[in-house]
Amino acid sequence: MTQTSFMKFRILLIALLLAALLFSAAPILSAETIEFHQAIELALKHSGSMVIASAERTRAAQRYRVERYNYYPSIVFGSGLGYSYGQPVAIAGQAPSIFNVTHNQTLINLSARELMKAAHSDSIAANIDYVDRSEQVILDTSLLYIELDNAQRRLAVAHDQKRSVDKSLYIAQQRRQEGLGTLLDAKRAELDGARVDLRIAELEASVDVLREQLGRAVGLNPATLAIVSTSIPAAPPVRQKEDISSLALANSATVRVADERVRAAKARARAEHKMKYPSIDLAGQYAEFSTFNNYDQYYSNFSRHNYSFGMNFRIPLFNLSQNARSAAADAEALHIEADAQAVRDKVATDAVRAQHDIIHLQASSKVARLEYEVAQANIDAVQLHVQNNKANARDQEMARADVANRQVSLLQSQFEFFRAQLQLLRQTGELHTWALGK
Repeated sequence: MTQTSFMKFRILLIALLLAALLFSAAPILSAETIEFHQAIELALKHSGSMVIASAERTRAAQRYRVERYNYYPSIVFGSGLGYSYGQPVAIAGQAPSIFNVTHNQTLINLSARELMKAAHSDSIAANIDYVDRSEQVILDTSLLYIELDNAQRRLAVAHDQKRSVDKSLYIAQQRRQEGLGTLLDAKRAELDGARVDLRIAELEASVDVLREQLGRAVGLNPATLAIVSTSIPAAPPVRQKEDISSLALANSATVRVADERVRAAKARARAEHKMKYPSIDLAGQYAEFSTFNNYDQYYSNFSRHNYSFGMNFRIPLFNLSQNARSAAADAEALHIEADAQAVRDKVATDAVRAQHDIIHLQASSKVARLEYEVAQANIDAVQLHVQNNKANARDQEMARADVANRQVSLLQSQFEFFRAQLQLLRQTGELHTWALGK
């Protein structure tokens, strides 16, 4: 091997080593394929709305326990150590002691019982609201997944359409050069191409935004996210004759939350009224006294160990401010009840409107499908005209472009129809079963 050949071999070897190092150092982005039900489950785990709903549910449950545990004994250990000169006096409301133990327990308090009922209704409402928010997360994620799939399919059709209009433009320019076509034909073909370019740009932007939103929702890298079209469940059947408003009122989580809040408000109003009723508490205290507090000098029968136990009766006699609070609570309950009725009216009206929107969009989707089928049939007719010299190649490519255009419209119409169906499922409380099958 000559010196020149050896140098070339060394340079080639170094280049291969550098290429291998660069390849190993470069990040490898593998596609993360996620099916529809997996996207729903991940979104429920990563949703900030679900974290908030869970916190509110826990808070409501603990507030109910606060009211309930008033009927359980509460025990407090303490000490009142201190020096006494002369007759011992109380320290912070208690006699000086080495240590003391106090306990307190509610026995009869009708107002507190109503507050416990109100807190229980609030806890039930928080649990229902948690389910309602999960349905909203399922709806949002489902629409993102389905719209991304639809946008990708429309983008693929637009690229096919681009090839047809480019070919049509080439044919129009060739015919003009040959003196068989006009400048207007060429400009029209160029305009068709520009319109398709605009549509492709819009669809590419839409796909990128939807992929980013879906990736953020499920907690995966949007750049490597890939979806599976076949994993999307079939659209639910169209309901035309069913009493959809009654179904929505019976199953709507929003209505159930409003009803529980009415119960809570009424219970709080009753609690304010029952503040006028007598109440009984069970209380007791043990205290160990010391001699350095001079108890043995001022009390003839001094005892180190002391215990008191009994019941505390309270009987309200006259309290105008409590009357005002009761009236205010009644007014608040009426306000919340009126709000609940407005919620029921809105849910029923929205369900009926959604049902008719679905019927309208179903008809619109059928029209788009028939227009697409007519455009497909037109290709065969144009092909026959070309064979009979009644049409040219540009007419044939324009027919193919029209098919692609009709297909894009069909896909858009199908998505709008699908979206309306899912929104109705959301209103009737059936979305979770459709999305996850459980």
